[in-house]
Amino acid sequence: MAQAQEKTAVGLELAVRDSSSLAALDEFDAILRGVKNPTEVISDPGEIQREIIERLLNAETDEQLENFGTAEGWQENLLDVPVEIYGFRWMKSDFTDNDGSAPVYVLVDLIRLDDGSRLLVTTGSFNVMAQLSNLARRERFPAVKQLTLVEKATKSGYHPLYLKTPDQSRLDLARSLADDSNPLDEA
Repeated sequence: MAQAQEKTAVGLELAVRDSSSLAALDEFDAILRGVKNPTEVISDPGEIQREIIERLLNAETDEQLENFGTAEGWQENLLDVPVEIYGFRWMKSDFTDNDGSAPVYVLVDLIRLDDGSRLLVTTGSFNVMAQLSNLARRERFPAVKQLTLVEKATKSGYHPLYLKTPDQSRLDLARSLADDSNPLDEA
């Protein structure tokens, strides 16, 4: 995915930021560190439509084209499920209100290794976003990871999330489940 930018009629910059650009990663890291505010999200319906069209025109796979706009929560649906991560992009979050929430969230393009389905998932976890940025900077995509929840809560009552490499037995199980669910292998 390439970074796309255009000037709007009112002069604001509309940007699709993703993990393939080092300049965009610099901006992302500065946002995570709290030294930069995310670019304002445009609310004009015409601008939003142009951004959607741009993303659809730049889709690199049929899955990206067909699953556009169908992101699901990573923590809610794929906790401890091995996945192969292909990249991410981020957007300004509507949830920040001095409550400790991240000012951005990420949309992560991945494949579940237990059933082979390609998904777009979201997370606003600072830890996970920092790990994703690190992986992108080191050009480690695609990366096989699983989202894990720390059992012990912080003093604030949160259970931090982080990415880890699945152990081999979990990977083997996930891949065998994916093989069993693929009817094309039986032909």
